Amino acid sequence: MKKLLKMYGFNSDMQYFEMVAESVINGQRTQAKEQFKAMPRDNRKQFINANLGNWQSGLNEQDLAMFIAII
Repeated sequence: MKKLLKMYGFNSDMQYFEMVAESVINGQRTQAKEQFKAMPRDNRKQFINANLGNWQSGLNEQDLAMFIAII
């Protein structure tokens, strides 16, 4: 994940998670899938858990199902 954060100039995993969510919201589902796939497996799980927790990402159940299928 450190390489991804450095590549995008982010300081935290959550910033990357927000970028993935924004890609979906903006209609860039293919881009979001690629960004998600680029994450290590543990970070993918963290992304899903954050969405199922208190984080209001704007993603719906269909979006989350898409990501879960990739894990």
